[in-house]
Amino acid sequence: MTRTVYGPPTQLAVRGVGVGAAGLGLVTVSVTIVQAADPAGWLRAALLVLLALAALVSLVILLVGVLRVFGRGTRLVLDDDGFVNATGFGVGRRVPWRDVRKVQTDGAIVSVDLSGGRQSLIRTAAIDVEPRVLARELRGRLNQDRGYRPLSGQDDLG
Repeated sequence: MTRTVYGPPTQLAVRGVGVGAAGLGLVTVSVTIVQAADPAGWLRAALLVLLALAALVSLVILLVGVLRVFGRGTRLVLDDDGFVNATGFGVGRRVPWRDVRKVQTDGAIVSVDLSGGRQSLIRTAAIDVEPRVLARELRGRLNQDRGYRPLSGQDDLG
């Protein structure tokens, strides 16, 4: 059974770690400045609340970056039975190859038409693969599941 996992580009994951760490550093410096300036009570409270929110956002960005570095989060998993698309919002669910009707690409999105009028959009900007390469691999796996084989050389035609 062949299994291929496409995750986020390493640069994107490391960038999240850097942005989150820098944000936490800026919040730390800002809290120190606010404490040293000792503004009036209501202004101090407002600034500290805003800095706490900024720290929370920075911490989330940092944690998401770390999870992406370790291969969690956004990804696309292809195997012999089907695929799991977790490149968009929500949790990716397994789609068997028998439910796939058509694969097409347009820009940074690979669209997979499914049975029942459903569609699975694979956002290739979130994973480390070119749209055309991914569409070609999806079509190849779909053909393999259907039992289609590429034509061999012209010599057989004769």
